[in-house]
Amino acid sequence: MTELVGWIILGVVLLILALILFTPFGVSADYADGSVSLAARVFAFELKLLPRPERGKKGAKAKKEKPAKKAKKPGEPKPEKEKKPKPPLVTREMIPELARLAGRTLSRFRRKITVNRLLIHIAFAGAADPCGAVMTYGAVNSAFGTLGAAAGRAFNVKKSDIATGVDFDADSTRAELGITLTISIARILAVAAAAGLGFLKIKRRADKAAKAAAKERMEKDERDADPDGGIPQSQHS
Repeated sequence: MTELVGWIILGVVLLILALILFTPFGVSADYADGSVSLAARVFAFELKLLPRPERGKKGAKAKKEKPAKKAKKPGEPKPEKEKKPKPPLVTREMIPELARLAGRTLSRFRRKITVNRLLIHIAFAGAADPCGAVMTYGAVNSAFGTLGAAAGRAFNVKKSDIATGVDFDADSTRAELGITLTISIARILAVAAAAGLGFLKIKRRADKAAKAAAKERMEKDERDADPDGGIPQSQHS
């Protein structure tokens, strides 16, 4: 019976851990009629962040004055121990490889982000300048076609709703925009683990190269040294 309870507890813990790791979380942002709304998203639930709900003003509570702490007497300074300088974590030779690793990491992280919702509705005003509104409409549609194809390759877009048009009776352009981005902790950890392993490989190669260069310099100095007087041959007259 005790073993069964232990297995049940372990299963519950693993289930909770899996939910934490694989539950998608992110943010939703919307714009319509000049107002912006922002919400944090966890699974299918959203917590509104902007605009913030109005709260009643509460009277400020008087703060109690805390008694002043007694000043401590300065003790005798302890002698500092000499520390050996540690080798730098990143050397100049590692920078090109680290730059390439950073690019790969950003690309990998970008592919892990999911665009759950992409909403773009634009109605261009054509009352004042119908010809200009039609030209703007054509240019924006062409740009959306190019950018939409690039975004589809760069991100995992699940749902998109893009519509543009011209309202010849409107005096001002109307726009409605919205986006929801999500990612899970498991995906973030996967990207971080890949970046960490890449850094360790670069660091290991740099350390091996530095040791090989130091060994080569030491052997060269030993070859140049005079066995009788210890004077390098290059300094002989």
